[in-house]
Amino acid sequence: MRASAQSDTRMQTVPALDIQVEKMAEFSELIKRFDKIRDYMRDFYVYGFKSRADFTRKSLRTYDNERRRAQSYLGDYLTWDYHDGSKTSFISIDCARIPVNPLYAAWKSKSFTANDIMLHFYLLDLLKTAKTLEELTQEICEKSEVIFDAQTVRNKCNEYALAGMLERKKQGKAYTYQIMKDPVALSSELIDAVAFFQGAAPFGEVGSFILDREDSGNDLFSFKHHYIAHTLEDGVLLEILTALREGRLVTFENQSSRTQHASLFEALPLKIFISAQTGRRYACMYSLVTGRFRNYRLDHIKAVKLGDVVAEAASLRKKLEKNLGKAWGVSFGGRSRSETVSIKLRIDEKSEQYLIDRIQREGQGGTLTKIADNVFLFTKEVFDTNDMTPWIKTFTGRIIALTGTNQQVVDRFYNDMKELASMYGIERTKVRRPRVQAATPPEETKRQEGRSDSVSPTNRAGL
Repeated sequence: MRASAQSDTRMQTVPALDIQVEKMAEFSELIKRFDKIRDYMRDFYVYGFKSRADFTRKSLRTYDNERRRAQSYLGDYLTWDYHDGSKTSFISIDCARIPVNPLYAAWKSKSFTANDIMLHFYLLDLLKTAKTLEELTQEICEKSEVIFDAQTVRNKCNEYALAGMLERKKQGKAYTYQIMKDPVALSSELIDAVAFFQGAAPFGEVGSFILDREDSGNDLFSFKHHYIAHTLEDGVLLEILTALREGRLVTFENQSSRTQHASLFEALPLKIFISAQTGRRYACMYSLVTGRFRNYRLDHIKAVKLGDVVAEAASLRKKLEKNLGKAWGVSFGGRSRSETVSIKLRIDEKSEQYLIDRIQREGQGGTLTKIADNVFLFTKEVFDTNDMTPWIKTFTGRIIALTGTNQQVVDRFYNDMKELASMYGIERTKVRRPRVQAATPPEETKRQEGRSDSVSPTNRAGL
């Protein structure tokens, strides 16, 4: 476990500790708020390419301290480059080759004073057998030659008992404390399972802690799609999953990725979505004020606070399941609440059967109809056609015509095709684009904040 020392002037300590504290007083690895170190690591190292001059939060001294803290966690995984005359730092990792997520180190940091670290080692040494508080305090004072009051020792013992490090039992009118014995002796098979868990599951840092405790590691598994930044969101995810399980409202701060403006929301969490395309994770929530479902990116959420229990939570989950059939991605649409898309495709039935299979597999319940030899029509009703655009473009070269009730999206698609043809010097054949009378107003097609990802059922996993 990493730790940082802070000076404590309330008690006299041995000279060696005073020297150590004085040396480390200028810089501390203390994390008072995990969302702060999460922001720094994400902005400057994960999504990176920001220089010292780009730092606008507090002072440049604060930036230097956070940079040094991140460097102590990430070690050899950090590299840098010069861009426009400024030095930028970023993480350079082949995720398929790292045995354990290096960002887990951020969860293993703990601040301590000189007295904290002294008590830590004396407790581990003296509590191999059960002792009362009075006995323990007296032995610590005798061995350390430092006077500790009983309340200080009691607070530290209760803290360790709550963390599962000490066993607390009542004996007569007093409590005794003893080092907790490991309840489970992990077999090699269980350790292998933990090694897989720490890299594949949410809250993998728990598996990393267990491996550390067992003095073991991961030498079996590697992960092609290893989204190491997920651990930076796990603190937020834990609070949201707690609210989801208990049917509680949450009040949270959501920061816009475009404007950096933070807004406060209150909503009921109902489901967690994960995109297998980008690895982004979303919390699907229901607002009791607007009566609408909405998805929020976990890496934009800060400071989650649990609220009151909602009696209608179970019925709202059922309502969400009914709506998911029309949610191609993470948007639940605008005021129109429903849009229709039709794609006419040219597919060689003899040599391209795999494309027909793919459409039926990824089409999310849409209708695929053969209208002529080697010509098919795919039709789907969705909340927001914008979410379908990346998927539609994967059929470029086979699309004969695209129509839909959201004419703005249709026009954007054809304009993109024009620009693409112009870039590559391709002669275009004029295509008459069918128009729908009831075009969707532009304001209804605006993207909601935080829903720039397409998370279709083939690319969507729920927790």
